[in-house]
Amino acid sequence: MTMKHRHKMKALTEDIKHALVVSLSASMLISTSSSFAQSDGMNTNQNHALSVLSQSEQQRLQTRLSKVEAEIERLLPQLTLEEKVSLVHAGGKFHIPAIERLNIHEMWMSDGPHGVRYEIDRNSWAPAGWTNDYSTYLPPLTAVAASWDPNMASLHGNVLGAEARHRNKDLILGPGVNLARLPLYGRNFEYMGEDPYLAAALVVPTVKAIQANDVGATVKHYALNTQELNRTGVNAKPDERTLREVYLPAFEAAVKEANVYAIMGAYNEFRGTNANQSHHLIKTILKGEWGYEGVLLTDWNVDINTYDAAMNGLDIEMGTDVASYDEYFLATPLLNMIKAGKVPESELDDKVRRILRVQLSIGMMDKQRLSGERNTQAHRNNARTIATNGVVLLKNDGKVLPLDAKKVNNILVLGPNADKRHGFGGGSSEVKALYEISPLDGLKAKFKQAGKNVNIQHMRPASSQFMPIPNDYLTTRHWTGTPSWQINYYADKQLNQLTSESWIADPQFDAKNQPQNVEIKANIKPVESGKHTLKILADGDVSLAVNDKVLVNKKANPANIIEYVIELTAEETYAIRLIYQGQQQVTLGWETPNSLYNDEAEYLAAAKNADAVLYFGGLSHADDRESIDRPDMKLPGQQDEIINKLLAVNPNTVVFIIGGSAVEMPWADKANAIAWGWYGGMEAGHAYSDILFGDANPNGKMPITLPKSLQDTAPIALNDYNETESLYSEGVFIGYRWFEQQKIAPAFPFGHGLSYSQFSYDNIKLSKSTMAEGGTMTITADITNTSGIDGAEVAQLYLHDVKASVSRPQKELKGFDKIWLKAGETGQVSFTLTQRDLSFWDINSNDWLAEAGKFTVMLGSSVEDIRLQKSFNYQK
Repeated sequence: MTMKHRHKMKALTEDIKHALVVSLSASMLISTSSSFAQSDGMNTNQNHALSVLSQSEQQRLQTRLSKVEAEIERLLPQLTLEEKVSLVHAGGKFHIPAIERLNIHEMWMSDGPHGVRYEIDRNSWAPAGWTNDYSTYLPPLTAVAASWDPNMASLHGNVLGAEARHRNKDLILGPGVNLARLPLYGRNFEYMGEDPYLAAALVVPTVKAIQANDVGATVKHYALNTQELNRTGVNAKPDERTLREVYLPAFEAAVKEANVYAIMGAYNEFRGTNANQSHHLIKTILKGEWGYEGVLLTDWNVDINTYDAAMNGLDIEMGTDVASYDEYFLATPLLNMIKAGKVPESELDDKVRRILRVQLSIGMMDKQRLSGERNTQAHRNNARTIATNGVVLLKNDGKVLPLDAKKVNNILVLGPNADKRHGFGGGSSEVKALYEISPLDGLKAKFKQAGKNVNIQHMRPASSQFMPIPNDYLTTRHWTGTPSWQINYYADKQLNQLTSESWIADPQFDAKNQPQNVEIKANIKPVESGKHTLKILADGDVSLAVNDKVLVNKKANPANIIEYVIELTAEETYAIRLIYQGQQQVTLGWETPNSLYNDEAEYLAAAKNADAVLYFGGLSHADDRESIDRPDMKLPGQQDEIINKLLAVNPNTVVFIIGGSAVEMPWADKANAIAWGWYGGMEAGHAYSDILFGDANPNGKMPITLPKSLQDTAPIALNDYNETESLYSEGVFIGYRWFEQQKIAPAFPFGHGLSYSQFSYDNIKLSKSTMAEGGTMTITADITNTSGIDGAEVAQLYLHDVKASVSRPQKELKGFDKIWLKAGETGQVSFTLTQRDLSFWDINSNDWLAEAGKFTVMLGSSVEDIRLQKSFNYQK
């Protein structure tokens, strides 16, 4: 990837032009070929939102941007010291103050990497209670990454930017580009996968499309926020080569290629100090080497101090947990330090210049600023298109898919995600959408539109194992929006010494052979009045109370389930409190007058008789969410048991996984058809149905490796996952690089994804046999659609340095090209390598170094499916 160094943000004019060209080309491409169908009924002329600005609009933007630097220098001397300080910290939950005498308005920010968050109260975390703050719920960025398509990134960014502008926001707090180093990481679903090149290539069009709407993008979280376990305190300590080659390229591309206006710092420490006040990350790299002239702002409530933050480049402090905004570290304490001569006023002036530069560039003082649009049909079409292009077909033995709508009369739909909606959960990324189409909704709508009467039977299979109380009954919510149980840990049996607090999805706990004193509590609301049997399966001392009345207090033995029958009234709320003291396990379940589940005999009989069995499993935002990592990589809720039993009676059961992180799939070898749909946004159900029935041809590729076991992953294998420090012991061998180095076979490799079409690779050509220093190398190849079905293929270029002075991966992704081909058609893919692509970070020269010698280019359909290769020499 070529990365250009731009020193001034005023050079954004050319980038905006480029973003508009990208937007137009994306619109033209997608409206005619966003997906390919076997049926004649597919609509290939959907209206999409991207369009090019008129010549007069472009000229107006050029004029605005050409005046930015002069206007900064006009405004800065007119600001008092106190006014300048007021601009570098929050004046509300999501804005910094105005100085109206100078026409400097409040600058408003909003969460929303995949949709503008509902309105938050001006000075608290409570919802503002608006009735007009609905937004388009887009598929998260994992789906964009799975599309391997810059056009999808442009679509995503354009919707986000236009809707943020329509909501009068100035900065949208996204996109996120932290890498999926650890499958347990709670925020993997928000980001762009495990590979630095892929994330860098897709963040650029995303940022450009957002900012073409007169809104600033905010790339986050800088840097190394790769776990939620003690995210505010864990100390990230990678070596310099790992930092530069793996965890910074996406941020670097956002700065140099997209001229991003804002970057959000990470919660974690970096080499002993908070990332927001790291001189190395900010002054040396971000604002020094990269020449960044936008703003760096904190996440909400980070662990900083006034002096280090002021001197090391933090520009805006947000969300600090103090009583008054004047008590922020960059408020009165900063003012006092400047007056005392401890912090030069020039440091403050630099921050204010950056803030004004962003405000002027996005038109905050321009009466002709773009107004945006929201909740349009075009935006909903975009959401559906992105979701469709992000679906990955992992396995399709015997061509189970696509299903033939003409032959299917009886469909059995199962799984926890069949009717679940995901938009209003996950943390700061939650979206208040006008609607959300579940997989079950999508199937019903498909046949209703076709006018065909199909029996779609929906069941919730019961496990044979002891089940915790389902979260259907919970009224307690974690702040991320998901139903959860609070769990408190105590040092003493009297529960007086609270050591930590957290949240869990279900009322079950495993002490893992360590003595524990825990309290698990939540509020529940019965659906039907009558006798409810509370059940406890445990090994240790347990106590159970309902509305503070103790019902059970005894020593439990796992051989005997403790039961207590209680009369409960529908729609009334009951406070449940379970105390466990021991070093084994405890689970709280119940039997209710109503039944949510179908027993084993019932659902297996239905599976045997169905024309098609669709199991929508995976994760939810009880698992994938901000602030908490998953405890393991297993599918929650005994899904493995259910899937195994379904496959035993109907091997053509389609397992459709929804989720943002890898899961173990011990049944994968038995399944004939497996698809991965991520979280699909508000149009998910329609997109999934299009794929399942061949109205769209799957073309996504995995942006992450799917391991067979959590123990196969580098952080776990190297014992480098804890709440104290992350050493990044695997170095540059993240994701697929680790699996190849260790010769570990994954369940499904990085870059893998099948199609209903088949493609052949031929005729690889290099533009020269030797690449000179500072030169480039062009690689081309022919891709032929050898099937009778129109489709798309993502050709991936991996590079190998045959003989290096340092340890390098066997393959490094250095290019990809998505090509759409009609049945029987041949097209050419093309890639350009630069000297940077050949380089590694040399710790001796503290710079990028490409060593002379032989390099092998490999082209393939995944990191494991290499079809063509050829070598060249690099010569200095």
